[in-house]
Amino acid sequence: MQWNLRRWLPIVTLAICSTAIATSSAAEPDTARTPKYLIGYMGVGGNGTEVAHVLGFICPDGSGERYPDFGHPEQKSWVFGPLFADGRRIVLCSYEDVDRTKVRSGKVVTHDWIYDLITGQLIPALEKHRPADQMRPYHLLPGDQRVIETAYIGNEERIFIKDLDGGNSEELTTEGGGFHYALSLSHDARRLACHVTGGLPSFYNPGFYSINVFDLQSKKRVLVAGQTEHLYFGPQWSPDDRQLAYLDCQAVKDPAHFRADLCVGQADGSGNRVITQGQPHWFGTPFGSNMTEWAPDGKTVTFTRLRSHSTRDMAQGGAQICLLNPSTGDIKELTPAEEGTWDYRATWHPDGHQIAFARVRQKGPRTLWIMDADGSNPKPLTEGYHHKGADHFRWLRVDDAVR
Repeated sequence: MQWNLRRWLPIVTLAICSTAIATSSAAEPDTARTPKYLIGYMGVGGNGTEVAHVLGFICPDGSGERYPDFGHPEQKSWVFGPLFADGRRIVLCSYEDVDRTKVRSGKVVTHDWIYDLITGQLIPALEKHRPADQMRPYHLLPGDQRVIETAYIGNEERIFIKDLDGGNSEELTTEGGGFHYALSLSHDARRLACHVTGGLPSFYNPGFYSINVFDLQSKKRVLVAGQTEHLYFGPQWSPDDRQLAYLDCQAVKDPAHFRADLCVGQADGSGNRVITQGQPHWFGTPFGSNMTEWAPDGKTVTFTRLRSHSTRDMAQGGAQICLLNPSTGDIKELTPAEEGTWDYRATWHPDGHQIAFARVRQKGPRTLWIMDADGSNPKPLTEGYHHKGADHFRWLRVDDAVR
């Protein structure tokens, strides 16, 4: 599938909305200016057998929606990589094929690019010494000269750190270690968390999926969570980098990975606590895995609570966005529990005053919504490219130079 986005939406300079930032200890102290934010998201471009994505941008007030034409029709799908600290460039990854089976088996050639949000310029990146055809950039290290990227080699996914041109590559993983993905970089950029599955029998993966942490300087790793018949998934760092929140799916009882519990573990591997009971979190959506996320103040984690009679095919039930305090177990509902309404993928604004989330009703398109941190003032922003759906979004802090 190809899209001629230039036909109806030429590349233009992005017009960015201003968003007021509340003063907090987590806020960057280097500016008296009001930071500006975009929400970047993936628009759906393919059918049920494809994993085709069109990248979109929109302001939090719903203005400025656009889908840039990257000028490479031979690239059939695009995904986001990390944003540069200058707030005007972002790493993108493109796929030459959108067949779901080929993508999941690592048989599709990918390419990495650096995209300039101001000029629309797209230049190739990470081209040297590629260890595999299919690769995925996750994080930039401080200084924006080194990239953390995974490579699909044989029947496993391995982690590499390299220069922007692909040179000076070093590997964190080893052959036979299995699949490492859902990489999460600590806020101080010293440690990398991920989940791992498959590979040779190992202390670092005693279950179906296990949570690991790598020290980027020493290359040492620790096991945070892993247990026979459990699938631990999607680690997310707490704001103080001491804890990780992640999911625990009882995969033997639930091979479809529909439900999960929420867990918190110490990043040094000293403890794993299950903070919900009965697998109430909506994990395996038809639109990809749905993880938890820490609030910027570190007091709560997001919780997508399923209605008790919800079914995997979404024929009945629904899901609502809640906040869960890991220390007390207190739950605050942010969206209503309504039959036929499925809310998920809650994503915090970096300053903690808003939350973006996805909503699906009656098998309609995935719609990107936004609400205040207490659940008030919910409003839809977009249904995505050609109203086919919007999902997998992120907040992007852009520099004042982006006009």
